Amino acid sequence: MDFRYILFAFSLVLFAPFLRAQKSYNALVYEGNKKFDSKDYTDAAAKYSEAITVKSGSYAAHYNLGNALYKSKKYEEAAAEYQKASRLTKSKYEKAAAIYNQGNVLMQSNQPQKAAELYKQALKQDPYNEAIRKNYEIAMLKDKEKKENQKQDSKKGKGEGKDSKDQNQSGKGNQNKDQQNGQGDKNKGESQGKPDQPKKQENKIPEEAEKSILRDIENRERETARRILNKRANSMPQSNEKDW
Repeated sequence: MDFRYILFAFSLVLFAPFLRAQKSYNALVYEGNKKFDSKDYTDAAAKYSEAITVKSGSYAAHYNLGNALYKSKKYEEAAAEYQKASRLTKSKYEKAAAIYNQGNVLMQSNQPQKAAELYKQALKQDPYNEAIRKNYEIAMLKDKEKKENQKQDSKKGKGEGKDSKDQNQSGKGNQNKDQQNGQGDKNKGESQGKPDQPKKQENKIPEEAEKSILRDIENRERETARRILNKRANSMPQSNEKDW
């Protein structure tokens, strides 16, 4: 038997599992891509995950899994896959794409400042990529807007606190003023001294004459009362009967 044929056959035996694994990996990624295109992101993620079990060091599988998770709004998990993908490639364009998508995750999480930093890193890898540059500018504007809103909210909060403090001080001032007015009225009343004495009557009747008048009145009242009693005693009751 030809030695070269034996060596080739031996090589096939050795590399057969590797070739089957490679075929399986490619098939899984392909199936994942089909699911992704049909917007079945859950099944796509499952296929990419299977591909990673076959070939854990694959940039494409991790990157595509990140995309499927991103579309499913699983942003933290997506960011983790993009980070892995960026470490698994030496291509600056692939690295730029993975970092760029990390920035997109942060934009979805309302972290424009951190997103801008990642876009800047991606631009260093791919400086002529207009999509990355555009998102970088948008992130910078969003960050500026966010900071201005926070500043306004902070001023508004301080203003409301100041108004509340001023109202409290105003109320306290009014209360002190009322207390001062009350104390002033009190002091004013005390400063008036003793109540005014009643005025003395002028041309007062002599005491003896006053007693004489009182005795005369009393006598007249007694005489009137006696006459009334006598009149009642001598009168006859009237009758409603006829006198035949």
